[in-house]
Amino acid sequence: MLEILSRFVPIFLIMTIGYVLRKIRILNDSIIVGLKKLIVNVALPAVLFLSFSEMEIKLSAILLFAATFVFCLILYWLGILYQKTRICDYPLSPFFFTGFEFGMIGVALFSSIFGMDNLHYILLIGLGHEFFIWFFYAPMLESQEHGKVKFLNIVKSFIKSPIIIAIFAAIFLNLTGIYKSIEGNILVSSIWATLTLLSQLVSPLILLTVGYSLQINHIPWKAGFHLISLRLLSIGILGTVLILFTREFVMEINKTMLYAFITFFLLPPPFIIPVFLGDKFKNENLFYNNLLVLSTIVTLILFMMIMFVLGV
Repeated sequence: MLEILSRFVPIFLIMTIGYVLRKIRILNDSIIVGLKKLIVNVALPAVLFLSFSEMEIKLSAILLFAATFVFCLILYWLGILYQKTRICDYPLSPFFFTGFEFGMIGVALFSSIFGMDNLHYILLIGLGHEFFIWFFYAPMLESQEHGKVKFLNIVKSFIKSPIIIAIFAAIFLNLTGIYKSIEGNILVSSIWATLTLLSQLVSPLILLTVGYSLQINHIPWKAGFHLISLRLLSIGILGTVLILFTREFVMEINKTMLYAFITFFLLPPPFIIPVFLGDKFKNENLFYNNLLVLSTIVTLILFMMIMFVLGV
């Protein structure tokens, strides 16, 4: 128990530091925006490049990518069903029921507890999710604001994304065998060492930004717990099906892979919801901003409780 606690204490301490730095005004919104750009454009691509270049990628993993995409799609349809039947009738709630904050929370949380060496387990789940976010979730969310989908802009953003470039470059080096043939080269070793140093920035920087963002003054508690409970219930049922499918058709589910699924399922909805909602959805923007804070808190508490029960 003490060993598990020792893994969680640094997470909460770094988040607390982020919260305190906001209170004493060492950190502000503009600095946090800069840190997030650093994470998304430098540190996170370094992590993903290293992980995808070194992991064993089997052809059957394509089935998991596709299954994760479908899993997210069904959750979106469930959100529409809940809204139409007034089981959970909140504006734009289908976008809350699907999607996961994989980059800013999932990678940091999983790597902090299970180490960078095991990050590839959750990345196998996350890749299909990223395709869902880029090619379905983001266009549909954008259409709420502009009334139409600017699909060409989505494709351009996808191609230019440092994260996507890092993933596909690493997969190419991995599958072609180029990585193994050049890994002993001095120049390549130096580049890999640089990327390793950059990757070590991910968890602390993300946890600082999360701690900075945790403001509980205006959280819609009743609506929040209603939405979060129904979301977790839906994910729990469909997630069990996804795990069984993976075990049957993709790979053996060892303990670490099971933890990867649990971590993924507990993640809050994507933080991009308020980003795509402009002045047209000012009230909804405020509502989901506060709701994402509550979801993040619930994620951290549930994750810690489940890890204590299961053991790490």
